[in-house]
Amino acid sequence: MSGADGRSTAMTGNSFERNPQVDIALIGSGRGARHAEWLTECPGFTVLEPDTDPLALIRREGLDAVVVATPTHAHAELVTEALRRDLLVVCETPLAPGAPAALKLAELAASLHGRAHVPFQWRENPALQSARSSLLHGAIGELVALDITLDDDSHAGPGTPSPWRESRESAGGGALADLGCHAFDLLLWTTGVNTWEVTSAWLHRVHDSRRGPDGPVDVDVDDVAQVELAPLGHPARARVMVSRVTPERRKLEFSALGTHGTLRVVADTRDGSAVLTLTTGGRTRQEQTGPHPMNPYRRLADDLATGTVTLATFDDGLAAVNLMDAAHRRATEAHRTGHVAEDR
Repeated sequence: MSGADGRSTAMTGNSFERNPQVDIALIGSGRGARHAEWLTECPGFTVLEPDTDPLALIRREGLDAVVVATPTHAHAELVTEALRRDLLVVCETPLAPGAPAALKLAELAASLHGRAHVPFQWRENPALQSARSSLLHGAIGELVALDITLDDDSHAGPGTPSPWRESRESAGGGALADLGCHAFDLLLWTTGVNTWEVTSAWLHRVHDSRRGPDGPVDVDVDDVAQVELAPLGHPARARVMVSRVTPERRKLEFSALGTHGTLRVVADTRDGSAVLTLTTGGRTRQEQTGPHPMNPYRRLADDLATGTVTLATFDDGLAAVNLMDAAHRRATEAHRTGHVAEDR
């Protein structure tokens, strides 16, 4: 695990409890020793000593896989090294701060025939899996409209725990990168349509400066984003709305309107619990699922054990970054031409 923070460490560490053959080497932005001490208390695997140099970590002999969970701008160097060493690579989303860098990584993985994955956690939610199956099998008829809203309160106050997330150069964006890439992947994955294009976008920043661990931090990324999309050759429309500043609200809402019915999922991002409501022909069916860990690393562990490949790939990560970049461009164009009331 290269550059993991506490959240990524907990998710990844817990996922490998069932795999006693796995050893984890950890670095953690100056906090590696503390995280390693915590992981040694988890039964089922061994933790190698922390390493402060991510490239040295990747170059160790005997490694089979690397999880890259560094700030986004550092992904390219570490992923490239790992792929060239023929390691299985899992890179946290977004794959890169922008589409050109993400394309290079996806092309490198393809050229080397490497196993390269992006852990889109919402694909693991049982209610959304059921929603996807319903859409792909035409349960509500032909898709007319899809709405995805993802709210988080990580930046509801004036502070920031991770200053690098406040720079587009480092992070790729704010809510649009941290939450939007997951929403864009859901749009592509649940509909099975890969030709969605951004038709309009609006970005808003609440604070131009935030209080960081070591003092004020300038902010040039969005806190709220709204994106409208349409697929080529199809009359359907979609809207993605993400916010990292919604107080005391961590929720995903997924609503689909079809020619023969509606489908809605409301999920709690804290524990993965969800309610799915399907209405067709005047009849409504409701299903409650979870809590569920929504841990993609468990899928990776199962893939490794069975020799299958079901986890999202770098191509999926690239598709999400392409839409993120397109939304940035549309929002910038709208601001320049004065087509939005406020965009900063």
